[in-house]
Amino acid sequence: MNKALQKDDETKDSQREGLQKNQAGSQEEKSKSVSFSFFLYRLIAYADTHRSVASFVIILLLVWFSDLLFNNFLFVPYAELVESLSGVQPGGFAELDVGFAPEVWQALLGMVLGTLILVISIASQSIPKLIDFYMRDIRSLLYIWLLIISGGHALIIKIYGEIGLIREPSRIFNTHFLLTICSFISFPYIFYILRYTKPTNIINRIYKNNMDQIMALTSPRNHALAHIPKIIEHQQYTIFEALNQLDDILEFVSFKELKADIVHDMSLTVQNYMRLKQDISPDFFKVSPRVRSDISFKTMVGQFGEMEHSQSFYEQKCFRLLGNVYIRLLEHGEFDLSSMVAGEMTKLGLTAIEEDDTDLIDIIIIRFNTLLRFAIKHGVRNNEPRNLYNLVFYYGNFVKYLVEHKKIDHVKRCFMYLRDYGVQIFKHGSTSPAMYFIVDVIATEMKKVLEQIYHDGWDKEIQNGMLSEMLQVDSPPDFNKEDLARGVLINNGVRKLQFGIALFYQRVGENDFVERIAKDILDDLDVLGEATFSQVIEMTSNFLLFAGPTFWEDTDRGNLNIYYTSDQDQIDGFKKRLYDLAETQLKAKMTSKYQLTPAELDLLWEMSRKTKEKEVELISTNVETFELILNDLEEIDEKRLDALVSLRKKLIFNSENPRLIVTTSRQVAVGTEVQISGKVSGQKKQLEFQAIVQLNTPNFLFVKVTDLGENAAIDQFSSITVRFRPLRQKMIYQFQATPQSTGTNTLLRIVHSDKVKIIEEL
Repeated sequence: MNKALQKDDETKDSQREGLQKNQAGSQEEKSKSVSFSFFLYRLIAYADTHRSVASFVIILLLVWFSDLLFNNFLFVPYAELVESLSGVQPGGFAELDVGFAPEVWQALLGMVLGTLILVISIASQSIPKLIDFYMRDIRSLLYIWLLIISGGHALIIKIYGEIGLIREPSRIFNTHFLLTICSFISFPYIFYILRYTKPTNIINRIYKNNMDQIMALTSPRNHALAHIPKIIEHQQYTIFEALNQLDDILEFVSFKELKADIVHDMSLTVQNYMRLKQDISPDFFKVSPRVRSDISFKTMVGQFGEMEHSQSFYEQKCFRLLGNVYIRLLEHGEFDLSSMVAGEMTKLGLTAIEEDDTDLIDIIIIRFNTLLRFAIKHGVRNNEPRNLYNLVFYYGNFVKYLVEHKKIDHVKRCFMYLRDYGVQIFKHGSTSPAMYFIVDVIATEMKKVLEQIYHDGWDKEIQNGMLSEMLQVDSPPDFNKEDLARGVLINNGVRKLQFGIALFYQRVGENDFVERIAKDILDDLDVLGEATFSQVIEMTSNFLLFAGPTFWEDTDRGNLNIYYTSDQDQIDGFKKRLYDLAETQLKAKMTSKYQLTPAELDLLWEMSRKTKEKEVELISTNVETFELILNDLEEIDEKRLDALVSLRKKLIFNSENPRLIVTTSRQVAVGTEVQISGKVSGQKKQLEFQAIVQLNTPNFLFVKVTDLGENAAIDQFSSITVRFRPLRQKMIYQFQATPQSTGTNTLLRIVHSDKVKIIEEL
């Protein structure tokens, strides 16, 4: 049994040793494979860097090998072919005069090079670094070196012929084949160069070459070499250089089509890169020294660690370039191209969303915010909303894509940013009135998103929070609306859009949201006043009722009417809700301000509805309006009479108000001492007595006479003169009135007079 166990242990040891040998062999084989891949990469990289030298070597070897091949295998068959085709024996080719060949080769080379120099010199005026592109064009390098080496080949043949060293096959190969082939190729090559220098072809070539470089990063060979820093640095520099070349061309060209192609190609490159990024080795995303020294990253020294973490250095490079392009286009007034940059940013954002790259989505949001900052500065300085209009539209599309892919946190952040920029733009409206329209555009995009997230069934709490952002676009908590021009509040486009979203919520039965929007709209009531507020509500209602989906003018976004709502049948219901809330708020305000009883409040509200303005604030502060409407009151019973008397007192529409100029006897306060004088009919004696006002009703003034001795004669007065001085005033008033009989309560009833005059001022 021990022998069996010992044998089993020996078997396991041998298996373990064999496994270790296999692993060592596998590692050695892998190391050899990596070494060969590295050697091959370095060879290809050297040839790619020194394309001119590589082309020279290739053509030299090709001509030398072809000459040997023709001499050893093809010369005799070719001579026989010439003999059979011509029917004449040509004899030896040693007598063939090749003295012309070097001159012909020189002329051909001069024609081709002269054309190249002329074409490239002209094209370089609009395309920078064109000579660099030409020096890397392998077809051109091969053809030019073929001309030069073939010319040298002819020169050597001539020199050797002059000293008696004649090689017939080489003469035939040079004159019959090389010269003929190069001559035939010369004109197609010139046309090729003409097409090559066309800007669109240059741009397309740069794009394709860059995409080839990016595609190569996903190959197994590049994965095996990704641990070598120099290789990574060279690869990063190569794909960076392509973007720099496109940016240089963009700055020099003047044609819009070319600029549009460049912007599109830059965006498309990064979109494809995003899709391929998951197949690239993680070691590739370490930021190399050449990337750190790139001109676009000079101000981003502290962000390289974040770039490596998010693997976003290439996207950051493109975003920086697009941002610079956007600024230049803004300054040059090229609205359509700047709008295209914003559109490409939206496409980049969609690609990042589809790839579920959270870090990149965050970066794109920051880039959108940065573009907004650029556009705001330009718009405020020039009072020009066009760029902002287009940019906000594309920002809204980006947010829509976030909603479609359920990126809730990103959507909430974007809403917060839009609200913040909307508030800033709104504040700039006082100096740049055109900016107010951009606030409307921001609210429009927010309205679209709110409707979209409702249809997608998002949580009500999230919807409520995002609705709060929209409601703050034109009314931030730290902003005083009273500082705004009145016309801005009356013509507030954001209110139209908030009105529209309220109609939507009312149609779908979200009454809590409707109530919240209505209360927010009521904020304008205190600033505008009831009359103007009602006018604004009617104007907004009529605007939304009759506005169609299209506008009668064309803009960058077509003739779309951003204020249009399809819920026009909900207008009356929402308007009634607004008026009911306004009535409740105004009544509460009046009750709190003047301590009114329900009867007094109802009477005051009834009187305010009889005014032309239908404004309770007006009738509670304007005594003339109060007195005017007082005459129109009907059915004043005892309860309403008491309410009216106490209402006048609480409003201080009587002589106790030191700032009130008394114009009617209805304004004489209870308790005021008056001096009454008059004559009894048929007598000349003027009688005077003192009295105190005991009651003042809409129809009569009741006074209590304090001189009882004269009381018997009062009923006989045909008219009396009443003089009084309010306690808190320095003026003495007087009016003529007609006395009525004295009642059982001994109060003299005097008919009111509306002709009270000031007779003396102390």
